[in-house]
Amino acid sequence: MAHQSGIGVSDKLTARFRDAHSEPVRVVQAQIVGESVELTTTVPQQGGFIDDLAQVPAMLSSTEPSYLLVRLDSDKWLFATYVPDAAPVRSKMLYAATKATVAKALGDSYFAEDMFGTTPSDFSPEGYRLYKAHEDSSAPLTERELEMERIRDLESHAASAPSIDSRRSHVASAQYPLDPNAEAALRDFARGTINFVLLAIDAASEVVVASRAESLQSHAELAACIPKDLPSYVLYWFDSSTTLFIYSCPTASSVRNRMVYSTFRHGLIVTATQMGINVHIRLELDDPQEITPDWLEEEVRSRAQPEPGAAAAASATKPKFKRPMPPNRRPRTCAPGT
Repeated sequence: MAHQSGIGVSDKLTARFRDAHSEPVRVVQAQIVGESVELTTTVPQQGGFIDDLAQVPAMLSSTEPSYLLVRLDSDKWLFATYVPDAAPVRSKMLYAATKATVAKALGDSYFAEDMFGTTPSDFSPEGYRLYKAHEDSSAPLTERELEMERIRDLESHAASAPSIDSRRSHVASAQYPLDPNAEAALRDFARGTINFVLLAIDAASEVVVASRAESLQSHAELAACIPKDLPSYVLYWFDSSTTLFIYSCPTASSVRNRMVYSTFRHGLIVTATQMGINVHIRLELDDPQEITPDWLEEEVRSRAQPEPGAAAAASATKPKFKRPMPPNRRPRTCAPGT
């Protein structure tokens, strides 16, 4: 089973996890190797769940992400994703984009808890207790969580009251949340440390993921970075003062994908704006190969806002419209000597 990133789950991992249900296995560790998620190692049960967690931090590298499937003290499992801060950006994006694929391939129903961490200690007994305390707390919702609650309410309302006005409101407001790596990529983009972010929708987990985040060396590289058969969103610094939002929707993509990406396009721009990214120019196209340096230059030049005062100056120098002469009337001429 493969995600749009092309990463699948190996048969060996699938078989080992299936066998682990009937064996005294506490942890199954997996990592992305090449084009698939492979079994790394397993750890047997030695005590209770909390006690056995003490073995997990020693399994983790300071630079390499991994998935940890940890049996709870029941027939259910914890799906943990470990992505260290020192991991390469591409690895972070691949693990975020492939997580839903792994869970679905192994069986979503087996996983009762979902945990994310960036340091080995996050998966220690104490780290797990902190995670549970946070999950079980009755702390007030953050602004982001409140916004997501409002979005879910809007979606529910739109489903139950399918009037034209409610559908328009729903489409204009619809947003999928960003996964952690997509958020990190947009923060880097807002700071100007990278100039290109390619975003995609992971429909299975209903999140926006960053497929690529890097700095391109020239406009000529842009077209090759955008999928030719799948819709995508692009944020790109055209220059130090102009940000482009490109919505690419190839004609070869499925009708469903085209509808989903069209629906959530505006919401993504709203999210980017809230993160400090001022989108200056929005472009739409159905073939990424249209993007050439000359085409970009022309689009930016034709859509760029004039400098303050430039419009007034242009108006002052523009010839005034000359009223056409009434029919059958000769132009007036001055009499000789006047």
